[in-house]
Amino acid sequence: MDETIKIGISHSFLEFQKEEWNPLVPSDSPFQEYEFLVGLEETGCIAKNDWFPVLVSAKQEGKLLGVLPTYLRKDSYGEYIFDFQWANAFHRAGIPYYPKLTVAVPFTPVTGSRILLHPSCSDVTKQELAEKMLEVLRNFGKEENVSSIHLLFCKKEEQALSGRLGFAPRLSHQYHWFNKGFDNFEEFLGTLVKERRKSIRSERKKIGESGLSIETITGNSISESHADLFYEFYSDTHSKKWGQPYLNRKFFFRMVETFRHRLLLVLAKKPNGDPIGGSWNVYRDGFLFGRYWGALEYVPNLHFECCYYRLIDFAIEHKMERVEAGAQGEHKFLRGYETVPMYSSHYIYNEQGRSAIEAYLEKEILMEQENIAAYNAHSPIKSLREG
Repeated sequence: MDETIKIGISHSFLEFQKEEWNPLVPSDSPFQEYEFLVGLEETGCIAKNDWFPVLVSAKQEGKLLGVLPTYLRKDSYGEYIFDFQWANAFHRAGIPYYPKLTVAVPFTPVTGSRILLHPSCSDVTKQELAEKMLEVLRNFGKEENVSSIHLLFCKKEEQALSGRLGFAPRLSHQYHWFNKGFDNFEEFLGTLVKERRKSIRSERKKIGESGLSIETITGNSISESHADLFYEFYSDTHSKKWGQPYLNRKFFFRMVETFRHRLLLVLAKKPNGDPIGGSWNVYRDGFLFGRYWGALEYVPNLHFECCYYRLIDFAIEHKMERVEAGAQGEHKFLRGYETVPMYSSHYIYNEQGRSAIEAYLEKEILMEQENIAAYNAHSPIKSLREG
């Protein structure tokens, strides 16, 4: 690697500038953009909540060429690639599992680049930078006496690259919707088996007959009042399912202020105009990510309409490539979302622990491959069943 390239470690996103950071972020990774990450830090959603930034960066003559956004963790909440069993096994063996290092987007189970590299770099330079930053992170972890490093929801090529440095691969799955060049929602429905087409049409018809009005809101049409409203939706749903919400009200206001150009809100209202529920989503170019959902009252099928169907409508209208609707969700599978592999990589410092976890992961990968194939063999998407 060029000796003029310097690798350093920072502990705040505020040590960087938006103008130098964002050119490193590819279109399919909007949650790695400066505004989103700084928003998490400045509103106290990370660091205080146990996501302490460890930002490995590469610079050449002051130009930012690469960043590896990482977090020092004292638990595993908000990661969505679960390692609680590993932590318990370490504890039973009398070996500390925390702290650990996690390379991910806090509270955000979405795919994307975990190693950010400037597009002007050659492929050779990109690989050298990525390997060097991972090596620096690995050395930092050893000095800090962490148990492990975890790259979560990374790209397949990042998993392969980290594997050359001793990281063990892991496989899980999510459900994503892919645009096959559809002109409208009905054309998409035509790719599904008959019973699913009928069921989805029925769900959308019932919402249409419910008297609710549903609007899609983007850009300058998003106001501070939406931030307040959608925080209420989010906090109500999160408290019912998981307890204390990860994000605070300030964060939603900050996103409306600085990240509005990436937001897509789907808002449902009663006939009298009172808001009842909706979804908060993020998009960039050909990629749309469903994130937060909530409703003040239960309305049958409203979740499907706001979180799945309206996003598909938007993606078709804007010729988008993919819709990701977050972790979990058999409901997505039944509504035309494909089962796709999720990649992660894990470096375990303790030799005994590494051997046990790698043996487990080998078996888990085989099981996940079988699960993905089995899901798609029973998919409502006719081409997957036939393929």
